[in-house]
Amino acid sequence: MGNPRCARGAILAVLLSGAIVGACAKQRGTTAWTVTVDTVGQTVRVTNTPPESGAHPTMVEEEDLRIGTVEGGGPTSFGMIRTIAVLPDERIAVADATTEEVRLFDRKGKYLRTFGGKGAGPGDLQGMEGVYVDRRGLLRVPEDRNARMSIFDPDSGYLRSYPLRLFTTRGRGLWEAAFDSAGRTLVASSGQFGKGRDWLMLRVYDSTMTQLDSVPYHDYTDEIRSTDRPRVWIIAMRNGRLYIRVPFYPVPQETLSPAGTFWTSAEGASQLEVARWTPPGDTTLVIYSQRPPRPVTASERDSAVAAISAEMGGRMPSGVKLDPSKIPSFKPPTYGLSLDDRGRLWVRVTGEETDPTLYDVFNPDGHHAETVTLPSRVDIWLPPIVRGDTLLAVTVDDNDVQHVVRAHLRRLGEG
Repeated sequence: MGNPRCARGAILAVLLSGAIVGACAKQRGTTAWTVTVDTVGQTVRVTNTPPESGAHPTMVEEEDLRIGTVEGGGPTSFGMIRTIAVLPDERIAVADATTEEVRLFDRKGKYLRTFGGKGAGPGDLQGMEGVYVDRRGLLRVPEDRNARMSIFDPDSGYLRSYPLRLFTTRGRGLWEAAFDSAGRTLVASSGQFGKGRDWLMLRVYDSTMTQLDSVPYHDYTDEIRSTDRPRVWIIAMRNGRLYIRVPFYPVPQETLSPAGTFWTSAEGASQLEVARWTPPGDTTLVIYSQRPPRPVTASERDSAVAAISAEMGGRMPSGVKLDPSKIPSFKPPTYGLSLDDRGRLWVRVTGEETDPTLYDVFNPDGHHAETVTLPSRVDIWLPPIVRGDTLLAVTVDDNDVQHVVRAHLRRLGEG
């Protein structure tokens, strides 16, 4: 199949031709979701419908560790956490972009040591994009400004660096990597492919960050040149264009598995639609959720437009005129996707300012598994790390101070 963003239309066309191979339904009690499955060609479509009583949480977190202080400085005072990583022995590495440091804590939250610091020399860091644990248990730190990948042993410190250009991913957020069973690094990236064309692509690197392959899968050249883009307001300026994100518009969310498969949510959809696919675009599974869409109220719409107009008024004396009809009637069905150690898909249901944070969890076969509520407000840019029933996340308090939290996931109703 082609680009997963077009999968829905292609699948519907096949359905109209009557090519449904099979269907089934499963009900697991009064709190369970109803699951319906059909197959079109090589694509399995799984529709998940919450019970009539509503999509209530089935699991909750019980916090057992919190790292972070509001005042006093020191290694537990974080400026801007870029990512966190968990070592096989449960030590926790925290990448702080403000100080360009990776700080290591033991499983009980005790500070152990710091790697890095601002600079361009061996073991220094600049433009750090996070910290990752590879298959050998080493810490890998990609650096944008130093254009390299620095490697640290969690016990002995800096080992070596490899040249690496960190390609952007069309404003989709942090640089993100996955490691396959062969120790290769997989990166969702972008770049030039063909004459003057901009493509999203999957890049594959060996352990020395030598690029082994790149698989282009989506040409977005015409999209960035278009003046009719539903997700942004485009304001003409003397020296170019100003792009302003449309509030509540459902932009595609994406996560990459260690097997090199993507999970991508549909753009502009009011209900969840996530495709699992392998570049250059073969879709094997589409998950649908029938959670009722959440409407954008008139006051929310007016407040969003007013806030943007006020902000832009300070930059542009003449102000800007925004077309409020571009704002969707419903809020996005997801604000982020991630995978746990069992290959289950975690779909963030609630937005940036919502407390508590809510996730729907789907098994690898697309069936709804759990709805998990986290009493803390999880940083929207940093998805949780889930191993078994243990969850680690970066949370944000009322003063926008970040903390690293570890919690045990407990099924509601259990002691």
